Amino acid sequence: MKAILLASVLSLTSVSVLANNHLVSADGQPVVQQHKGGFQGPSKSKRIIRDVISAINASDDTKVELTGHLTMSLGDDDYIFQDETGEITVEIDDDIWFGRIVTPEHTIIIRGEVEKDWNNIAIDTDSLEVVQ
Repeated sequence: MKAILLASVLSLTSVSVLANNHLVSADGQPVVQQHKGGFQGPSKSKRIIRDVISAINASDDTKVELTGHLTMSLGDDDYIFQDETGEITVEIDDDIWFGRIVTPEHTIIIRGEVEKDWNNIAIDTDSLEVVQ
């Protein structure tokens, strides 16, 4: 009976110790956890593309923040966006406009993602900011 009681107390103690993310050996000494390891350094996935030429060459779903001008409407939600490095099609949904009027003379910043299909590269716009 004493052995069962002692085993119960020990198991409850170890559960609370493990719940606190602490490991102890059988003799009660703390066990030092070693990190799994891995790469620490720059990551391509966190890089934001800032010009059209880089966006054209980027992978699908790459984040972009482009500064330039809308030069033409292609109909529906598609427009031609241009900066000093080139031009690209951007898709700007109606809810992104917030009632603002933008002309080719306005400088804007669009934030979104590269959207690549078999024969088409575009930017799916998440937000639009009018600079001037």
